[in-house]
Amino acid sequence: MPFPETLLNCVHFFCSHSYRVRTTCICFVLLLHTGLAGAQLPKITPGGSKSNTTTLPEKPEEEVTQTLKKGNWTSFLGNNRNGTSEETGLNLNWNLQRPAVLWRVPLGGGFSSIVVAEGRIWTMATHLNNDYVVCFDALSGKKLWATSAAPTYLDGQRQARGPRSTPTYHAGKLYCLLPAGDLICLDSTSGKVEWKVNIFQISGAQQQEQKTIYYWGMSASPLIEGDLVILQPGGSNNNSVIAVNKNTGKLVWAAGNDPPGYASPIVIEAENRRQVIVPTGQSILSLSPDKGDLLWRIVWGNKYNCNCATPIWNDDSLFISSAYGTGCMRFALITQNEQIRPISRWKNLALQNQFATSIIKDGFIYGPHGDLAVVTYRCLDMQRGQVQWISRRVGKCTQIAVQDHLICLTEQGTLVLIEANPTEYREKGRLTGLLSFKAWAHPALANQRLYIRDEKRLICIDLKQK
Repeated sequence: MPFPETLLNCVHFFCSHSYRVRTTCICFVLLLHTGLAGAQLPKITPGGSKSNTTTLPEKPEEEVTQTLKKGNWTSFLGNNRNGTSEETGLNLNWNLQRPAVLWRVPLGGGFSSIVVAEGRIWTMATHLNNDYVVCFDALSGKKLWATSAAPTYLDGQRQARGPRSTPTYHAGKLYCLLPAGDLICLDSTSGKVEWKVNIFQISGAQQQEQKTIYYWGMSASPLIEGDLVILQPGGSNNNSVIAVNKNTGKLVWAAGNDPPGYASPIVIEAENRRQVIVPTGQSILSLSPDKGDLLWRIVWGNKYNCNCATPIWNDDSLFISSAYGTGCMRFALITQNEQIRPISRWKNLALQNQFATSIIKDGFIYGPHGDLAVVTYRCLDMQRGQVQWISRRVGKCTQIAVQDHLICLTEQGTLVLIEANPTEYREKGRLTGLLSFKAWAHPALANQRLYIRDEKRLICIDLKQK
């Protein structure tokens, strides 16, 4: 391994422990001798955790730690699953003030994003032959525990190893879906496994590896709705979407006949009904949360069953977008003859999200357009679907929105800060050299700290306005 990466691991080791200098030096020599890869998880504890004996940093960091516990980012794309943060007091002119990297730690392969709560952060990554759920202290980056969740997954096209979906934090528990359908519930503090099921086994849905080469594993992040966890194994016998009890993992209901997609479900309130919106491989479904009754369905998809961008609800309408020639659409929901019906307001090919979800801000849509060829970054008018501007300054990326700005993470590992301006592309700074290809996980923001990752490392960046 390159010496700078080894040195980085050792510096992190020094900062996280209080051993004597002689012991530290011995550990440093051992690291150099063994050539520990930077992509490996630090000090894995298979199958459980001893983090309940780990203490958070003492004063003078105690006040900062308490502040960290106030903010959270509990699910894929944030608390509201729309990629938008409500935080203020952020540094949003990187050309004048370059944000500092607070810490970085080694991490394994995978594309899971990060969730944050109670002063801790969680994600998933692969290490050797297993996929792990990993917990770090949000203040220092110290690893608190790592729990083995499933054998390491490699997709049929051999694109990459490791987890795809993002854990969901809820009431002291983590709900994690692994690529081969293993659903695991853990205690968020200790990493102890509360229960574990396989969603293919309990639903009867057939796994997809033998059906098509265009299969990249379970990628949709679990949705907590009341006492239920909503998931999508993608079955053809009234078992495309399922709900399990969040306390036991037992199947409560199953519905639908669509193949699985890769995007995550959301929940909305519309037409006096609470609705679970599920993007499948060939449609968008609306289901009642309590029983899974079908409320409406629209056909939406492509030959690869590759719907990857999460639908976005914006007060009175839904926006959906997919790549590979599918396009995008905005549609409203109305009630006719006591039935909820989706009514298209417009549909075009102007914005095609491959895997990153677009952001809606003040009546305009921002996001990357394209798949296997040139990818551009675009702004569309929400009302009519007309393109406002196109830029090649960003390319393929994931993104979140903060304070009238967009933070984009390119797949090459560069952070780009863009003003959410419908009249022109206006860049407010970029940070290069942080991560490397493939940086496909969406950023997460909590307590004025930005968390990003690739297949080798996890980084925390200070976004507090000075």
